[in-house]
Formats: sequence, C-alpha cells, structure tokens
Amino acid sequence: MNIAIFADIHGRILLAFKLCARWQRETGERIDLVLQAGDLGAYPDQSRLDRATINHARSDPSELGFSSDFVQPRADAAQILAQTPFPLIFVRGNHEDHGWLDALEAQSADPIFPIDAYERIFCLKTGQPYTFRADDEQITLLGVGRIGAPPGAKAEAKYIQPYELERLYSPDKLTCDILLTHDTAQGMEEIRLILDAIKPAYHFHGHNEAPFTQQMDSNGVTEVIKMADLHWDQAKALEAGAMGILRWQDRDHHTFEVVDAEWLSEYQARSWRSID
Repeated sequence: MNIAIFADIHGRILLAFKLCARWQRETGERIDLVLQAGDLGAYPDQSRLDRATINHARSDPSELGFSSDFVQPRADAAQILAQTPFPLIFVRGNHEDHGWLDALEAQSADPIFPIDAYERIFCLKTGQPYTFRADDEQITLLGVGRIGAPPGAKAEAKYIQPYELERLYSPDKLTCDILLTHDTAQGMEEIRLILDAIKPAYHFHGHNEAPFTQQMDSNGVTEVIKMADLHWDQAKALEAGAMGILRWQDRDHHTFEVVDAEWLSEYQARSWRSID
C-alpha cells in the first residue's frame, strides 16, 4: 500500500488532497491512505479559533480551510475528493478545537471517528491502536495527540489529558507499526516510553516548525521523521519535506521517500485552488 504523510497543514486540507491527486496522476500509482501528524486546523466554528490561528489567517485565509471546505459540502471540494477515494487519519495537535473534538470522541467507541461533512477525515484516538487494511496488506497505527505540558503549566485542552495518558502507561498492551504523534519524544516522555517499549518501524511527527529531518531513533529500530509544515517558504514555494510517501507491504518490506517533484512549484499560495 502507498501512504501519503503530512504533518502541520493548518487548515490546508484540500491542498493536501490536491497534492495526493496530482501525485497519483504523475506516477500512475494509487494512494491508499493519508496520515497527518497534528495541527490539522480542525476549527468548524471560526469564533473558536485560537490566537495563533487568527493571526496567521489574517495573511493567509487557507488557515481557515476546515471551516470553509469541510463543515458543509462544497461542489469544488467534493470534486477534488472524488479523485482521491481514501481516508485521511490524523492525531490532534495543539491548534485544534479540542472541546468540539472531545464531544465527537465521546460519541464513538471506535479508535477513529469522522469529523467532516464527507466522512473522509478521521481523528485517531490517543493510545488506541487502529489497523488499516488495503487489499491483502495491513498496517497498525498508534496515535498520541496534543502536546506535553511543560513543568508547572496550568491545565489546558491542548495538553495531553489524564484519560489519554492512562492508555499509554501500559505499553505492553499496545502495538503499532507506525507511531503518529504531534509532539516529540523530547516534549512528551510517554512518546519516549512507547519508542523504547514497542519499537515501531516509523515515528512521524511535527509541531516544532523545524525543517524536515529523518534519523534513526536511539532504540535502533525506528525511523523518526519530522515532516515539514505544509506552507510556503520565503521563496513562495512549498517547503521541502512537507509531503512524503510510505510504501508498505509489511514490517520487512517498506520504504519512505520525500516527494520533491518539480510540479510542486506550481502550487502557489494565491493560486493553488485553481490548479486542476
């Protein structure tokens, strides 16, 4: 199976789907799943935006992409989604409407739950493994959403919650091929615990606004990959390392590569919506 990987997309969900559709056309291959490592920008009500999102949206309205494209069906969005019949599974970042997501999560007994009008975007609950299958291949995901609270911080919804931590305190009961988090092992000690105890093949994360990096974890097994934000750099090009492709058969047969095709330069901040 082919899995597209993104991290901080901050509302540019439709752009991620457009890039996946373009990759399929250019390569002749099929994407089966999209994984997104937090800061999706899941704000259905713009009156509930956090301060950072409000500030960024003043210069780039695409930060508001969830409320504009995914709360109510839109013909142009539906047309793009029709080219990409696969789900997007994400973990929560620190820039989401957590109160709204909490309410949706409480209504679902499953490891993932839909959050959009098309039922194409699914939130992966922290500490509940989910196995995705495509044809005769399968892969197990484990998510850790939100971020770790710094010492002495007051309780906030963006910090991992006690009920979520309880699911992570017994790593012997957990399993995964991919660990999908927003925070890093340095920012949340429970991530370090999982990496040492479970040793997934990959750990994808975002959060710290650093460039793309890929390195072997200290456990000697896990490739730790920090995806770049899906936004435009000072040269007005999409930042390098914002999209990756994981080709997965099983734990013994898999590869990961960054998408760095020339056609990415066509997707400019002011015109990407008009590109077919």
